[in-house]
Amino acid sequence: MIYRDKGYIGCFEMADKESGVRQLTAHVEELKAAGHKRIVAPINGDTWHSYRFVSWTSDEPAFPLEPQNPIWYNEVFQACGFRPLKRYRSDQFPLARVEALPQKDPAICLRAFRDGDLEVIYHLSTQGFDGNFLYDDIPFDTFFRLYQPFLPMLDGALTAIAEVEGRPTGFIFSYAAGDRLILKSMAVLPAFRSRGIGAMLINHVLLAGRRMGLETAVAALMSEDNHSQAIVSKYGSERIREYTLYCLETEE
Repeated sequence: MIYRDKGYIGCFEMADKESGVRQLTAHVEELKAAGHKRIVAPINGDTWHSYRFVSWTSDEPAFPLEPQNPIWYNEVFQACGFRPLKRYRSDQFPLARVEALPQKDPAICLRAFRDGDLEVIYHLSTQGFDGNFLYDDIPFDTFFRLYQPFLPMLDGALTAIAEVEGRPTGFIFSYAAGDRLILKSMAVLPAFRSRGIGAMLINHVLLAGRRMGLETAVAALMSEDNHSQAIVSKYGSERIREYTLYCLETEE
């Protein structure tokens, strides 16, 4: 389908390459007629919802709520003139490599998720992600509905809130899937970055996952320029999946 107000194409499925090219070309022509000079795909309305195609994969199995598509979908978009706009990756590493980080800043306190914290995570997300690529604000009720599929997976030990002098300043949301720990989302308020809060949050849930008997961790769907990638690389992480978001410039 198309999102005429933004120039996005999303919820896009294809039976084969030939029909996919026809369908995609029709969507492009409709958005061009609506005046869009740049078309972005695949993105299901905004980056809070599913977006990106898997563009490379190892043999590692998919994890819950990961984008899934045949790799040849990328060929259809490229055949229609789309070029990579932004790239992402998921990395995996064994939890046996994880050691506790020293506490460098005693003002920072980490605590487990508790009842009512979904609204805390909402406010941290909207403030922490607002500089992200293609960011859009959403109201809390929409955010709450988006998190519904995650709630059955939620374990208080694997989702943590960082506080400085009682003020929430960051969070990490992760969940167990089989013997893997999936690091799903993390945000730190801009004013508190560079204090090591992100590294502390990641280390906190990694240690919790190891205590629970999980074997590996997946740092999921990271932008290639995301600081989280630098953090997890210190644990010897290896790429297991790549994803691509495409765009088409309709005017040179």
